[in-house]
Amino acid sequence: MKIRGFDLNKPIEKSISAALNLKRFPHAVIIEGATPEERMELAEQTAAALVCTSAGEIPCGVCSGCKKVAADSHPDVLVYSVEDKPKAFKVDMVRDIRSKAYIVPNEADRKVFILENAHTMGAEGQNAILKILEEPPAYVNFILLCSSKSGFLPTVLSRSTVYSLGEAQQAQGSEQAREKTLEAAKSIAAAVISNEDIEIVKAAAVFEKDPKLLAAALPVIQEIFACAMRIKYSADDGENEFGDLPGQLAPRLSRRSLIQLMEACDSLAQAIRLNANQNLMVTAVCTKLRKAVS
Repeated sequence: MKIRGFDLNKPIEKSISAALNLKRFPHAVIIEGATPEERMELAEQTAAALVCTSAGEIPCGVCSGCKKVAADSHPDVLVYSVEDKPKAFKVDMVRDIRSKAYIVPNEADRKVFILENAHTMGAEGQNAILKILEEPPAYVNFILLCSSKSGFLPTVLSRSTVYSLGEAQQAQGSEQAREKTLEAAKSIAAAVISNEDIEIVKAAAVFEKDPKLLAAALPVIQEIFACAMRIKYSADDGENEFGDLPGQLAPRLSRRSLIQLMEACDSLAQAIRLNANQNLMVTAVCTKLRKAVS
């Protein structure tokens, strides 16, 4: 078997490639450092190799498993994403992971859980996941992503193999990604108060070509509505990165509508964490947000 797609000039990728080649990939790994995008890219590449059905090179990129991982639709690769803030990774999510881990794979020989910003679990969450890290089902792999392993309890670290990508590069790409996310979020928020339903459909079209953009944009959209709420009831238009958009939204939306819009963002984010179909998610963005103001 030949492992492809990993840069053997990078120690971490060389180590992962070797473990995959020997079929001794650890049941639990922690990938730390670099940027969130780099960590997720490596995690998805690894997950594709674990569920690839090719008898030759893995990940082959052409089998059903590889294609579904690339489309974020593989039933046996489950991605849980939260914001990088303390205790964002709730205990309820850990319990959901534990219950799903004992369900045998649907299509592949393995089941891969990718936990983004896993260091935000807090002690309670990490203790909750500890048991399954100690004795996972034979077919399960956990890939925990974090900025630094220092956020984990020693008990979690002792049961995981740590791979370090090194310090994050101050890359222009990260800034561009943030700008793209901000623009997409502002377009959606502005379309909510349009008299034409087609405007929100147009604004949401960008997510069809970039599935990860929706997950990144939802908390920003929610913050825009939260900012509008603050302006509406306190006349505080403090500094924000949304320009005058919250001020435009505040008089046009009722308190009830703003609350429903923020709740809709929460609901949509949860659906993404549970690997909802991307095309359905784009439609849901349009219908849920418009319904919230109807």
